Amino acid sequence: MDQYTFCDALGPEEGNAVLREHWEKWITEDTFVQMAARDVQIIRVPIGDWTLKPYGPYVGCTDGAADKVQWLLDTAQKYDIKVLLDVHAVIGSQNGFDNSGLSNRTIWTDENNFDHWSHAWGEWLGPVNPEDGCSLLSVNQEHIDFAKDTVQGLLTKWGDHAALYAIEPVNEPWWCSDLDVLKEFYRDVRTMIKEQQPRIQFVFHDAFHFDANVWNDLFEDDDMENVVMDTHQYFAWGGPHGDIGEYCDEYGANISQANNVKYPVWVGEWSLATDVCATWLGGFNDANTGPSRDCQRVECPYSYLDEHAVDFDRTADSLGPYGKTGLDFEQSTIKNG
Repeated sequence: MDQYTFCDALGPEEGNAVLREHWEKWITEDTFVQMAARDVQIIRVPIGDWTLKPYGPYVGCTDGAADKVQWLLDTAQKYDIKVLLDVHAVIGSQNGFDNSGLSNRTIWTDENNFDHWSHAWGEWLGPVNPEDGCSLLSVNQEHIDFAKDTVQGLLTKWGDHAALYAIEPVNEPWWCSDLDVLKEFYRDVRTMIKEQQPRIQFVFHDAFHFDANVWNDLFEDDDMENVVMDTHQYFAWGGPHGDIGEYCDEYGANISQANNVKYPVWVGEWSLATDVCATWLGGFNDANTGPSRDCQRVECPYSYLDEHAVDFDRTADSLGPYGKTGLDFEQSTIKNG
């Protein structure tokens, strides 16, 4: 359900074999040919903080990741496409989501059921107070230093690469993140980049607070060169609307808040999907939200892998194990046909 448990379950040898085939086939040179033909100028590339310094189950499992990033940068340069390296997953989980590398915290209630969303906590900055499920009990400086060192590794290895245009030190830190601690981390990382590679754009995510009043004090007005704010805007979680015009009106109202932000604003993630029909979008077998409309069901695709392709029992009515919210969603789907 995330890369941590993928590597933990398969082990370093088999896990690495699967990842290497995935890297080889998911993004190819033809991908860049197509992007260049469409005048793509920059791509946002998510990587884990284990890319240059693996730890735990990532040791051995992620061998070759840095080589693939090197290939990607070289190929991007060949087709005159800039690269934003986005540290998408950091140690301890910055948001509790599977996209942080670890669905934190996942508790197994028995061999067929688990619970995640009731305590999906981002604990990269430190342990969360279980009484409110949000406030920080203490600061984990070791994790913060590890994240800084991750950026230093990117600067050391690829800072001079012509294709490297921007660095984002952490993707989607939790909305409950201690903003004072997060801002100090952002300032420290920006100083590193400014001192070593001043040409590189420093990109910071808004931690789900798309609000100028939250972020305009991050840097002084005379010290904003090469600073960019990243916000992620989706239609799908906004609730049902009558027609696409209403979705666009809501999006327009949201994105207009960028006018008050003193930094350039990039929408680093977005989608035209208007509902959460994609199965398990909120977590493997653990959807945290269901669709607001009837979804058109289609046959699940088959694997793009050859040597390590796997499939499931397509005749089964349901396949577990399930997270608590996923089970509720599946039972509702079956009940409603």
